Amino acid sequence: LTFPEWYDNFVGLSCSEIEYGAAVQGENPLSMLCSKKVGNTDFREYNTIVVPYCTQDVHIGDAPGVSYDGENYINHVGAHNMVRTLNWVFSNFPNPTHIFLTGCSAGGTAVPVAYDLINKHYNTFLKGGGGPLPRAVNINAIMDSSVYLTPSYFLQYGLPNWNPGTIMKQKLHFNFNKYQYQERYPDLLWNHILKRGSNHDRWGYVTHTTDPISLMYYQYMSGNGENGGGRLLASPVLKDGQVSSYESTAFSSVGDVEDHSRRMEDNNVQYQWWADISNSMEYVTKKHHNVDTFLINSEGHCSFGLYYPLQEEGFEEWASPIMKEGIVIGNRRPSVASFLTSVAFGGILIFLTRRMKHESGKKESLIEDGETSSYMSETATTLAKRVRCGLFLDKLQAAASPIVTKCQSWPWTAGYLMATAIYFLSMLITQGFAHPLDNPAFGPSAVGLSTFGINNPALIIYRMEHFRLITSSFLCSGVTTFLLVVYTIYKTALEAAMTDNGHPHWHFLLVAGVLSFGINLWYACIGNGASCSSLALALGLNAFSATLQRRLSRSYPSTLCFTITVFILGCTPLFPFDSLVALTVAVVTGVFVGLALFVEDSTMSSEPVEDVYHNESIAGGEPTRNPNHRVRWNLIRGMGALYLLQYILLLLRVPSPDKSNVYPYLTGCGLVYSNQIGDFVNAYAGNANNNGRSLGEEGNGGEDYFDGSNMCAQMCIPHLVYGPALWGVQKFASVPLVQGTCEENGYQEHIADKTFNEFTVTFEVQLFTASNDDD
Repeated sequence: LTFPEWYDNFVGLSCSEIEYGAAVQGENPLSMLCSKKVGNTDFREYNTIVVPYCTQDVHIGDAPGVSYDGENYINHVGAHNMVRTLNWVFSNFPNPTHIFLTGCSAGGTAVPVAYDLINKHYNTFLKGGGGPLPRAVNINAIMDSSVYLTPSYFLQYGLPNWNPGTIMKQKLHFNFNKYQYQERYPDLLWNHILKRGSNHDRWGYVTHTTDPISLMYYQYMSGNGENGGGRLLASPVLKDGQVSSYESTAFSSVGDVEDHSRRMEDNNVQYQWWADISNSMEYVTKKHHNVDTFLINSEGHCSFGLYYPLQEEGFEEWASPIMKEGIVIGNRRPSVASFLTSVAFGGILIFLTRRMKHESGKKESLIEDGETSSYMSETATTLAKRVRCGLFLDKLQAAASPIVTKCQSWPWTAGYLMATAIYFLSMLITQGFAHPLDNPAFGPSAVGLSTFGINNPALIIYRMEHFRLITSSFLCSGVTTFLLVVYTIYKTALEAAMTDNGHPHWHFLLVAGVLSFGINLWYACIGNGASCSSLALALGLNAFSATLQRRLSRSYPSTLCFTITVFILGCTPLFPFDSLVALTVAVVTGVFVGLALFVEDSTMSSEPVEDVYHNESIAGGEPTRNPNHRVRWNLIRGMGALYLLQYILLLLRVPSPDKSNVYPYLTGCGLVYSNQIGDFVNAYAGNANNNGRSLGEEGNGGEDYFDGSNMCAQMCIPHLVYGPALWGVQKFASVPLVQGTCEENGYQEHIADKTFNEFTVTFEVQLFTASNDDD
């Protein structure tokens, strides 16, 4: 057996090209799921792995060199191929969030086996991408027209030739020796796999009510083979009760298969096959409520990518909840574990800093009051308690003392910087660097930033991803952004300045919270595209510090010039993922909070208060004097009400950002189109081997539909070069580019997508044609 050469025609083509080419030529009834959206699941955003098949063992064999006629040999090594393919998947996709499995005929039969191997890797404690939680990846599956039944004759004389026991026992831990000769073997195997999996993973089984291919296999696997011109399914010939040779059968045309199936129906094979299928499905669905069936009330089998089911009314509605990524315990995007880890480390640093400050302040106060003996007694008592329950914290604090000691004046700032740094590094490790034109800040692509929670109003409103209102404040778009954020916060040193001027540390936390929520909520309501908020937050703190310095003339860092410089720099194309809206809101909010949030009470002491952690009464839990700054809580309540109203508007989907931005890729570039693309179309699908499909060939009726006169191409140009590219092309090139999309200009029928590489830059080009002759 060799790999079919006709597959070569698909190499190098995109999913949409194959889909459209197959539809136009009408020769291959196939469906490319990777070019479709089914329900809420957009497979165009998924990575698709296709596993072909030529081992005749439904992907579970471990028997190379098997001969059925003494001359020709078949390598039943499907299990080896499956395991090697999955090892490649595991290496290249260490942290998927959702996996959907499907297969046709023999491929559908192997879906449960593939599920078990994938589930074991990703969702087992400390295995692969499973991480610290036992459930990390949602895996769903639909089996299409599986050759599912295993009559006793096949179990005795056919299945052993594949030697499936290797994968069943070693990988699936299925009691193969006990069940291998039971006709309910496939039910028992699937039941075993479902019990090992998760009830949150949804399963579907699709079949025609009459399936000539399955009927044919069912007959031959029952031992009722006939002589034919070639071997389609080997059937052993018995002599004296022993398997001595194999006879084989093949059909020369689809008509032969249909005639044969009718003869089997006459022999009541159809009835028996359907009864066995129904009993099996009933057995599985009763035991497992996450399994459902879809019946096509006609005659047929299957083709690639759920082709025939997708033609049926009601299938997409049935399949949508099965395909949809479920929310389960431990299910996470690659960013979730990184974010939680980052925040945890930042929180630990804050805790240790406050703990050290609390203890040192208490010790100094007691010594100053002449209560050393009392302190020593209390210290002894405290030490005894620590031995019982807190010695670990002392060791941890001692190990981190070089960092903790330096952070005593600004614990919340240090915790935020640590969380942001860890989150940023984990993003670079998992997402890598995009081309500098796509992200001139030297960071990940727009898709990578979206994965890690950039503020995207379209995703917040249309897909309810409200976590972005929080994660964006910890996200830096690139190396230059991260360095600028760190330097801006360091130069401001606002938390230390506030404590030096009589503010408790929680005042700084209050200011940072007001700024963070304000920036993200305002951008989600009036912004468009995608924007990180870390630089805006740092800029807002700068604006707040500069306002306090001019308002109170105290020792706050005077950062007005620096604030203006950072604002102007952040608005340039060098920082495409730091929005002008977010930066403006940050500055305005920072100035407003600096002017109105705190009031100096003249009845209080105007002397600078020592750091609150040095105050004996606060160290004891009950302060005897207040700091000389009072919070205007009415203002806080008013701003809280405004923020709540903005959030309600987001929940009600009142803002209407551009829906195209639900595709993260489009947030990193600007869309342009051209309808003068004749030369481009003529060479569109060509390649060096001339295997590509020509879009300029004649369609039905002799009319050339694809000469470029009724077509439109659109592409997305990176923000950094968007303006210059439009100007340069319009001035010097023969193909004009216009801002906008093909759909907005009457080209509604999407034909295909294609990826081009020019000057090390990758461009995604989409082709559209007019939806009717009047357009």
